[in-house]
Amino acid sequence: MRADALIVNISPATTSAAWGMGAASARFDAAAERVATGSGDLASDMVDANITAPTAFALNAAVLRTVDETQKSLIDVLA
Repeated sequence: MRADALIVNISPATTSAAWGMGAASARFDAAAERVATGSGDLASDMVDANITAPTAFALNAAVLRTVDETQKSLIDVLA
Protein backbone atom coordinates (compact mmCIF):
# COMPACT_ATOMS: atom_id res chain seq x y z
CA MET A 1 0.00 0.00 0.00
CA ARG A 2 1.26 3.47 -0.85
CA ALA A 3 2.05 5.96 1.94
CA ASP A 4 0.06 8.74 0.28
CA ALA A 5 -3.05 6.54 0.24
CA LEU A 6 -2.80 6.11 4.01
CA ILE A 7 -2.23 9.81 4.64
CA VAL A 8 -5.34 10.76 2.66
CA ASN A 9 -7.41 8.71 5.13
CA ILE A 10 -6.14 10.89 8.00
CA SER A 11 -7.11 14.10 6.22
CA PRO A 12 -10.66 14.30 7.69
CA ALA A 13 -9.15 14.42 11.19
CA THR A 14 -6.96 17.33 10.12
CA THR A 15 -9.90 19.16 8.59
CA SER A 16 -12.06 18.56 11.64
CA ALA A 17 -9.36 19.73 14.06
CA ALA A 18 -8.66 22.87 12.03
CA TRP A 19 -12.36 23.66 11.90
CA GLY A 20 -12.63 23.05 15.66
CA MET A 21 -9.74 25.43 16.35
CA GLY A 22 -11.42 28.10 14.24
CA ALA A 23 -14.74 27.56 16.03
CA ALA A 24 -13.05 27.76 19.44
CA SER A 25 -11.32 30.97 18.43
CA ALA A 26 -14.61 32.46 17.24
CA ARG A 27 -16.29 31.38 20.48
CA PHE A 28 -13.56 33.09 22.50
CA ASP A 29 -13.81 36.28 20.43
CA ALA A 30 -17.60 36.42 20.79
CA ALA A 31 -17.47 35.84 24.54
CA ALA A 32 -14.71 38.43 25.00
CA GLU A 33 -16.70 40.98 23.02
CA ARG A 34 -19.82 40.34 25.11
CA VAL A 35 -17.78 40.75 28.31
CA ALA A 36 -16.21 43.98 27.03
CA THR A 37 -19.52 45.48 25.95
CA GLY A 38 -21.51 44.26 28.94
CA SER A 39 -24.06 42.43 26.82
CA GLY A 40 -25.03 38.87 27.66
CA ASP A 41 -24.56 36.82 30.82
CA LEU A 42 -21.23 37.74 32.42
CA ALA A 43 -20.73 34.42 34.23
CA SER A 44 -21.45 32.34 31.13
CA ASP A 45 -19.29 34.55 28.93
CA MET A 46 -16.39 34.36 31.39
CA VAL A 47 -16.62 30.56 31.41
CA ASP A 48 -16.64 30.55 27.59
CA ALA A 49 -13.67 32.93 27.38
CA ASN A 50 -11.55 31.38 30.12
CA ILE A 51 -12.41 27.68 30.11
CA THR A 52 -14.55 26.39 27.25
CA ALA A 53 -12.94 28.07 24.24
CA PRO A 54 -9.29 27.60 25.35
CA THR A 55 -9.95 23.95 26.23
CA ALA A 56 -11.64 23.27 22.90
CA PHE A 57 -8.76 24.96 21.07
CA ALA A 58 -6.15 22.93 22.98
CA LEU A 59 -7.95 19.64 22.39
CA ASN A 60 -8.21 20.30 18.66
CA ALA A 61 -4.52 21.23 18.59
CA ALA A 62 -3.79 17.90 20.28
CA VAL A 63 -5.68 16.14 17.48
CA LEU A 64 -3.48 17.91 14.91
CA ARG A 65 -0.34 16.84 16.79
CA THR A 66 -1.61 13.26 16.89
CA VAL A 67 -2.33 13.29 13.16
CA ASP A 68 1.18 14.62 12.51
CA GLU A 69 2.77 11.93 14.69
CA THR A 70 0.65 9.21 13.07
CA GLN A 71 1.59 10.34 9.57
CA LYS A 72 5.27 10.32 10.51
CA SER A 73 4.93 6.83 11.98
CA LEU A 74 3.17 5.54 8.87
CA ILE A 75 5.84 6.99 6.64
CA ASP A 76 8.57 5.40 8.80
CA VAL A 77 6.84 2.00 8.64
CA LEU A 78 6.41 2.19 4.88
CA ALA A 79 9.91 3.54 4.18
